[in-house]
Amino acid sequence: MLLAQALRQQIEAGTYPPGSLLPPESALERQFNLSRITVRAALRELETAGLVSRRAGIGTRVESARPQGVFHHAGSSIDDILQFTRGLPFRTLSVEELVVDDALASELALQPGQRFVKVRGLRQGEGALPIMYSEHYIPGLYAAGVPAFEGHAASIAELVAQQQGSTVEEIRQEVSAVKLPAAAARTLHAKPGALCLRTRRWYYDSHGGLIMTGTSLFPADRFVFTSTLRRSPVS
Repeated sequence: MLLAQALRQQIEAGTYPPGSLLPPESALERQFNLSRITVRAALRELETAGLVSRRAGIGTRVESARPQGVFHHAGSSIDDILQFTRGLPFRTLSVEELVVDDALASELALQPGQRFVKVRGLRQGEGALPIMYSEHYIPGLYAAGVPAFEGHAASIAELVAQQQGSTVEEIRQEVSAVKLPAAAARTLHAKPGALCLRTRRWYYDSHGGLIMTGTSLFPADRFVFTSTLRRSPVS
């Protein structure tokens, strides 16, 4: 992307040194005569490279003059979670239909006997190591939309919801530190048994229906998650 390339060159040249803020999105839109969507995509590309971080109410802060190879994600809302994979294409590794057995039901809080489609894949930026290995479980009713996952550079859950004419209204999330399984380590080009961040998420529509559930693994040296928490006003 030309805007991302131009901003990267300015950062590397010291026009915007580490610790400084890039111009607001509105200023970049006017300066480069681009749409807000294009400007935000360019800033996400810089964020993925570890050059900048983005904070609501603060702006886009320069973190480094050189790509760090670490994916930084700031999130504190449903929209943040749905948008953090934007710009990172999904590469499908395998697709299989299955019936939920007792073990899987216990692991992912599903009902035994239900038919799901399991999709394994990676998220990987251009010229970079994979950032994330994931396993998505899609209700069998939504199986027809699975081919669209390949190359999708945004939220899979949001895609599935859109295919059904719905939206993601609730996300339940569990985050833990685990050792990287050997099979996932091979696909990530990482060391088996190394520490990684595991997220498990359940996505629901406005009626409480399950859109999708899944598990993602992030090598510890490739992903940083930050959030901003604010105390609710006392009434």
